[in-house]
Amino acid sequence: MENRKTKMPVGALIVCIMVIAFIAACITGIVLLITKGIKSARTPDMTEAPAGNTAVVTSEPTSIPSATADPLHHASAGTQATEDMDKIDIIARCMETVVSIDITMTQGSSDVYAGSGSGVLITSDGYIVTCNHVVEGSANIYVYLNDGSQYTAELIGNDPVTDIAVIKLNASGEEFPCATLGVSEGLRVGETVYAIGNALGTLSNTVTDGIISGLDRDIEIDGQSMTLLQTSAAINSGNSGGALFLHDGTLIGVVNAKTSGTTSTGATIEGLGFAVPIDLAKPIITDIMTYGYVTGRPYLGVSTKNVSYGYGMFSYTTYPQVVTVVEGSPAAKAGVRENDIIVKINGETVSSSTALRVRINSFSVGDVITLTILRGNSTIELTVKLEERSSR
Repeated sequence: MENRKTKMPVGALIVCIMVIAFIAACITGIVLLITKGIKSARTPDMTEAPAGNTAVVTSEPTSIPSATADPLHHASAGTQATEDMDKIDIIARCMETVVSIDITMTQGSSDVYAGSGSGVLITSDGYIVTCNHVVEGSANIYVYLNDGSQYTAELIGNDPVTDIAVIKLNASGEEFPCATLGVSEGLRVGETVYAIGNALGTLSNTVTDGIISGLDRDIEIDGQSMTLLQTSAAINSGNSGGALFLHDGTLIGVVNAKTSGTTSTGATIEGLGFAVPIDLAKPIITDIMTYGYVTGRPYLGVSTKNVSYGYGMFSYTTYPQVVTVVEGSPAAKAGVRENDIIVKINGETVSSSTALRVRINSFSVGDVITLTILRGNSTIELTVKLEERSSR
């Protein structure tokens, strides 16, 4: 049998060789491209750096990291997100305990809107701490919770000396979220705080943050000297009575004042907010909740309003005029009557109801004082022995 060998034509052989060479070239190019891509995504190509610049390239990136390398910056963003969520959760819990307050006052035979403020729920059955100046003189108190529910409230008691008042929601059998009272002693300047309140009387539960800017600041407000916390958190009208929370969510102050405008030298005042330290407020709150007033304070027993009256060489000067006299009070025992105008205490002029209150609070229980009073066209002097208040 004859063996035959199949021979490939020369032309076909050449074509095969060219195809194989082309495929090999393509594969080589792809490998080189992938290799270069991997190298540029990870580290700078040291071999491409100019001579003598190796150290510079190694220590300093020449551009912002590629977005394709870590488009969402997972490591850093994840850590920051956790910190932000912790902060957001704490603020959310704090906001549930802060309320907005509107008050009305009696004008003639009608009740008219008289102002707005803030407050903080401190017990689950609806006791709220706020500022005295928010609710003082109110005929009706309306409270709005963070969840949108509305209540009327009763004034339990107030203390002009510390500017603290306690009110209670008119609600029975309901439970409310309440703040955790913290400790203001030991606070350090620089600690983060959150102020929450009814900014401008319309922006309920506005949150601002800042730091503790100062401790034990002696501030005079309406003639009354107070020792307050200072904060850089933005404080606006309507924030009074609201909360100053520490970064851990505990209540460490009751916001009561802000300073704005310019000084006598023309300097602009910015970022000065103040709050009653919670350690100072706690015993006041306890006394008011227990007795309806603060124990150990000198008590005169009158309510007054400001009037302009001509007295001596000073015409139409403002003085406090007695509106009511509490039965059995030191004032009643001394013979003070409604419509009496109190012009002096121990020979010193008293220019307003606030000045009268501040002056009385400067004495002690048991002190004997002399009131100079205008009654009709007569000037009389009455001796009053100040006592501790015994009832609401």
